[in-house]
Amino acid sequence: MPVYVADSSVFILGMPLPSRMQNRIITTPGVIAELTDLKSKTVFEAALESGVEVESPLAHLITEVRSHARRTGDIERLSGTDVGILAKALEHSGILCTDDYAIQNVAESLGIETEPILQEGIKETFEWGRRCKGCGRRFGSDVRICPVCGSETKGYKKSRRSLR
Repeated sequence: MPVYVADSSVFILGMPLPSRMQNRIITTPGVIAELTDLKSKTVFEAALESGVEVESPLAHLITEVRSHARRTGDIERLSGTDVGILAKALEHSGILCTDDYAIQNVAESLGIETEPILQEGIKETFEWGRRCKGCGRRFGSDVRICPVCGSETKGYKKSRRSLR
């Protein structure tokens, strides 16, 4: 049976995973920290009683996820919690339940299966780069100020690949 890794939106949206309850469901302490309203905290407490597990992500897998996120250019779009659930899904070869497109993009590059919760899943993956607003030169995803003219850079889609 597959392992499901739950993003915070699973609990914020009211745990829409009833058909998966016979499977193992894991989340991370970072996800719990993102649950700030009473409804999502209550949903999480009920999920815990139903067998949802909380595990911390492994440091070496966090490093691997960050490396892939830098390569895809999504590193600036991911929170520490996002990186943690990606690492946890990687550890368990699990299915990651999330509506977050940046998470889905990095998951695809890592070979992690994703399952959207309410949104439609991604149809294509992207690699992001940065382009100078002044001179138009293109750089990797980590360059914020153009080393040539000193202008700010903005994100652009460096490449795309269709999934369907």
